[in-house]
Amino acid sequence: MPPPAPRSVTALLQTLVADDPTSPRLTFYGARYAADGERVELSARVLANWVAKTANLLEEEFDAGPGTRVALDLPTHWRTVVWQLAVLCTGAHVLTGRHADADVLVSSDAAALGAGPAERVAVPLAPLATSFGAGLPAGVLDYARVVTGYGDVHAPVVEPAPGDGALDDLAHASMLAEAAAAGAAWPLRVRLLTDAGPAEAVRGPLAAWCRGGSVVLTPDLAALPAGVAEQERVDARLPRR
Repeated sequence: MPPPAPRSVTALLQTLVADDPTSPRLTFYGARYAADGERVELSARVLANWVAKTANLLEEEFDAGPGTRVALDLPTHWRTVVWQLAVLCTGAHVLTGRHADADVLVSSDAAALGAGPAERVAVPLAPLATSFGAGLPAGVLDYARVVTGYGDVHAPVVEPAPGDGALDDLAHASMLAEAAAAGAAWPLRVRLLTDAGPAEAVRGPLAAWCRGGSVVLTPDLAALPAGVAEQERVDARLPRR
């Protein structure tokens, strides 16, 4: 019998940690892996820790919670997945891309973080980055510089209502049910290889984790060297739309 859809993203992460805290749950191959060897591997425990710190940052700095609109102007990347999960854990609403009416704008592009009505967060994508670096506009929070100072455990301050926005057009009540349905044909503990973009998180990473599985993520499947899928023991693939 397939596992039921978890009641929340927080519960999903707790299940992954309880099931197997140390095996890989998210493995990221950078766009230039063939040239620079960028590969990042996060166990359930490490993934949950990154999510907890980011969710605590959102709540403590921006009072994020149900109804807060958080625009993630970020590409296919492991940090993007962390941010999506963190926003969802607070009960807030993830908007993929740039949105002028967002309450918080999170971007890896300094040019997008100029003065505006939204709170602004800069996220560097370089491996092992500990700050965004030069050129950050005034008033922008440097995520890499501050995130390690937030708590390692997170519990939402307020639970979202069923109809509250979760990810783009999906509500919190339906998002994980749709993820469970999207991965229903995959084996339990699937090892999914995908270059699905941030807007496809439901049919990609969330669907795999609802199957008790793990994800190998890369920005471009076509650029991944031959042999990586076999090396990673992939048993399902999901190309981006």
